[in-house]
Amino acid sequence: MPLYSLLFIALFFTPFSYADTQSTSNKSNANENTVSSQPSSEKTAANSQYQQLTEDFSKAEQPKQQADILITLLELMSTDRNYWPHFEAAETKALTLLTQTLTNEQKFDIYYHLGLIQYRQGKFSEAETYLLTSLNFTDETRLSSSKSYYAYGISLVRQGKMVEGLDNILKAHDIQIAVQGFASSKILIGLGFTNFYMKNYDKAIDYTQQSIASQPENDLMLIELYPNLAAMFIAQENYDSALEAINQAERVAHYHNIFDRVAIIVNKATIYAELGEDKKAIEYYLKALDITNEKGDAINKPTVVSNLAESHQSLGMHDIAANYFEQVYQLYADDSQLIKRLELYPPMIKNYQSLKNYQRALALMIEYKDLADESTSLSAKEKFDQSQAAYDLAVKENALIEAKLEQTRNENSILYLYGIVSFFTLFAVFLFIAYRLKSSAYKKVKELAIRDQLTGLLNRRALHDIFELEMNRAKRNKNTFSVILLDIDHFKSLNDIYGHDYGDVVLQKIAQTLQSSVREMDKVSRWGGEEFLIFLPETNQAQATILAEKIRQVVSEIPLYYPMAESKSEPTKKSLTKQPQAQVVQVTISLGVAEYQMQDNYKDIVKQADLGLYKAKDQGRNTVVCINS
Repeated sequence: MPLYSLLFIALFFTPFSYADTQSTSNKSNANENTVSSQPSSEKTAANSQYQQLTEDFSKAEQPKQQADILITLLELMSTDRNYWPHFEAAETKALTLLTQTLTNEQKFDIYYHLGLIQYRQGKFSEAETYLLTSLNFTDETRLSSSKSYYAYGISLVRQGKMVEGLDNILKAHDIQIAVQGFASSKILIGLGFTNFYMKNYDKAIDYTQQSIASQPENDLMLIELYPNLAAMFIAQENYDSALEAINQAERVAHYHNIFDRVAIIVNKATIYAELGEDKKAIEYYLKALDITNEKGDAINKPTVVSNLAESHQSLGMHDIAANYFEQVYQLYADDSQLIKRLELYPPMIKNYQSLKNYQRALALMIEYKDLADESTSLSAKEKFDQSQAAYDLAVKENALIEAKLEQTRNENSILYLYGIVSFFTLFAVFLFIAYRLKSSAYKKVKELAIRDQLTGLLNRRALHDIFELEMNRAKRNKNTFSVILLDIDHFKSLNDIYGHDYGDVVLQKIAQTLQSSVREMDKVSRWGGEEFLIFLPETNQAQATILAEKIRQVVSEIPLYYPMAESKSEPTKKSLTKQPQAQVVQVTISLGVAEYQMQDNYKDIVKQADLGLYKAKDQGRNTVVCINS
């Protein structure tokens, strides 16, 4: 089965902008088998609008007035490719204007949109420069900064800089939480995108499905998200689910009269290719290539060309495949495309082996080795030291083979093939080790970021995203959910009497009890201090109250013991088991219950539960109170 991982750059995600999908929404006469192109009338309209804004810019007397007009133009350029032919002229105007006296907001908008346009054109280095500069004119108390961090993070991920990219996406996430109390669904999209590139497909699918669930029915963003989900299922060889996702994408696209989405066409073609229908796949890839050429789509074109190469290779058409491979080899020449170049080498080397062009295959193999060295982390390289002797031997063998080739190419072709295969196998092992190390470290860091260190429960940050997702799902499906907010009674006194170490043990024991008392779909979190919050999907007020009463009773019966003073032993987890000379400690909790009542902000639901908790304390503690607005 051929390698099709190059497809996944077709997961084209436009940060904070999907307006370009509207440019083809008026094609009422298009049909499923027609590749739509942008009507010349739209290009004419874009040119006319550009000329009008240029005239307005020239007439404006003050730099700040000119800046407002230019920002309008850049916003159009960032969402509509029809304006791109005018970008260089607009960029020149922008850079000149930035030397004038403008507000920080205007400078931010100019730099941000310049970066966004460069990103969409596949010029990642230029995009990063503008996006980082835009951060000089805002601060982390404003949502605008989250846009720049997010776009910068996505740009880094597309270049293979996974950890740094993820850091910036999470920074955007934290800013949104701090400023508005929740993170937008676009953050979930970015996390899915990042996990996909890190080959953490289960998490990528989870984040993308959460993003899909949070969108309104037939929303334009679904035209991007469903193909992303299909690509992830393809990576897992789950072709039935991939095809179902593509069908959903086509349904939404056709609802808007859109028939030329490259991601849909390419991912559908790849499903055919993976199922052995390469001729049918090639038809779709050629259709996608026409669209990318017409739109000047530098992001997706390399993927389409590389998949054409691999499909022809599967059919034994190695000469045609070599031509396509060389085209995409040039398209990935930029250092910012390192991750995609690395994916290109294995099938390309194999194709030249089939053509018996061992000299070209060996040259590519050596390039591959050098690039792999550059992309390998220092920690992974330390693990490779134990294989250094084998590596040195492989290098010497290839040097010998190259010398033999100069003497007689025909006689030593078999030796070249052996050298290539052995060397490639060795590096495959190296890269596999590096991947496992990076993946393992990433999973640990990600898990630590959403877990409370003491109890192992979800932390408050993790619940923010869950609330946003479930509120959107409840609104769409007319479902409900409830929350239980609980607090340990007299916990401060317990700490004062028995010490903070024993207090920690009590928190851990209660956390275990709460986790074992709820369903698998429920979420238990440590909300802060001695407070815990339980999220109950598809649960109404009455059901939540019954569960809260059950939890109150179970917690009050937890067998807790504290060693008497004469034991002189420090309290440990074992202290929770009854010991001779031990003092019985009873712990109770107070609970507040609230049901979702179509509030706009999850904090309002938590406030209702908190009010119930307050009244439970006021009524003498160790009780349950349910309050709803």
